[in-house]
Amino acid sequence: MLHHQLRNLSLAVTAAAALAGGASAFAFTKPAFPRIGGVNIGSPFNYNDPTYQANLARQQLVILNYYPGFAPGGVAMNTAVQAIKAHNPKALIFLYVNSNELQYRSAPGAFSAYQNKLDAMQWWLYADAGKTQKVGSTFGNGYYIINNTLFTPKDSSGDDAIDWITKFYFNNYYQPNPAIDGFFMDNTFWRPYVDGDWQRNGVVDLQANPTTQLWLRQGYARYYALIKSLMPSGKFQIGNVGDWGDPGSTITEYQGLLNGGVMEAYIGKSWSVESWAGWANMMARYRRVMGALGEPKLAIFNQWGDPSDYRSMRYGLGSCLLGDAYYSFTNTATGYNSVVWFDEFNASLGQATPAPVAAWQSGMWRRDFDNGIVLVNPKAERHAGSGHEQRSSGDDRQPAGSRRPDPAA
Repeated sequence: MLHHQLRNLSLAVTAAAALAGGASAFAFTKPAFPRIGGVNIGSPFNYNDPTYQANLARQQLVILNYYPGFAPGGVAMNTAVQAIKAHNPKALIFLYVNSNELQYRSAPGAFSAYQNKLDAMQWWLYADAGKTQKVGSTFGNGYYIINNTLFTPKDSSGDDAIDWITKFYFNNYYQPNPAIDGFFMDNTFWRPYVDGDWQRNGVVDLQANPTTQLWLRQGYARYYALIKSLMPSGKFQIGNVGDWGDPGSTITEYQGLLNGGVMEAYIGKSWSVESWAGWANMMARYRRVMGALGEPKLAIFNQWGDPSDYRSMRYGLGSCLLGDAYYSFTNTATGYNSVVWFDEFNASLGQATPAPVAAWQSGMWRRDFDNGIVLVNPKAERHAGSGHEQRSSGDDRQPAGSRRPDPAA
C-alpha cells in the first residue's frame, strides 16, 4: 500500500515537472534543416582537442561521455564544453548517464562510491530472496542490473535507489559542469529486458508482465521529475528511446515527459528495425517516438554505416528529414568517437511543411522545405534523395541501448 502511494505521488510530481519543463522549452528556437546530432561517447574522449571541439560544434545536438572527476587531457570538462560552445553558441551538449546497470569492478575507480552505495543498500536487481544473486545485464561484460524502480529500501536520508542515483548525477555531473544543457539517460526502456525481484518481495517478476513493465517506467518517470526539479530552468532531459516505437509498447508514463531522445541505429545494424522489419515499419516507429516526446523534441535519428556509402547515407538522411529529428551518422569502423560530415549537411533547407504521414505518389515520399524538396523512395527504384534498395533479413533483434562508453578503468 505504501509503495502504491509513493508511485501515485511520483506520477503527480512527474506531471508537474513535465509542465514546468515544457514551459522553459518554449524559449528554444528550433534550428533549420537539416538538423545534425552526434552521439560522441566513444574513446578516446579527447574533448580537449581543439580540432575535435570544432568538429563537435558543427553539430547542433551533442552527447558526450563523462564520469566523476573526468578531465580530458587535463582540461576540466566544463572548460571543454565551453570551448565547443565558443565555436557554436547554439549547440546543445548533454552528458551520458545510466541508472539501470553498472559494470562491477573489484579495483577502486571513478564509480567506487557509487558501487559501494549499491552494495551497502542492496539496490541491485536480484534473482533470489536472499539477495545473493545479482541479475546480469543483457550487455554482458560484467554489467549488472540496478533496481531503479520505486520499491528499493530508503537510506538514512530517505532516498531510495532512483532518488539517490539522480542526486548523484546532479552533484557529480551537473554541479561541476553547469555549461551543459542536460543529461542523456541511456536505456529509458518502456519495459525491462530481464526477469528479477523488481518488487523486492522475494519473488521473481517476469519482464513480460505488464505490471513489471509499469514499475520500470514509473522509476524512470521519477528520475525525470526529480532531475528537472534539481536543474535550473532552461535545461533539457533526453534519453535512449529506441524501443518506444515497438508496436506493443506502452509509453503512457513517458508521454511528453522527455524533451528528446536517441533512436539508436534505426538503420545500419543487423538488429536495426529497418533491417529486419523494413522501411515502413521503421518510419511508423519514428513517428510514434516523435509523438511521445515533449518540446522541443530534441530527437536523434541514428544511422550506422560506411561513410563512403553515399547512397545509404542519403537514404537515411532523407528518411530522417521526413520527420523533425536531428540526423546522426555513426561510422561502423570507429563507433561513437568521431564526427562524420557530408556535403549534404551544409545544405540550407530552412523550415519544413508538416511531416508527411503518407506517400506522395507512386510509393514516393516527399516533404517540402523553404529552400528545397526531399524525396525518398523506399523501394528498389532510385530517385533523388533515396538511392537505396530496401533489404530484409532474419529477425535477430536486440533491445536498443547505447554501447556503453565505460571510460573509467
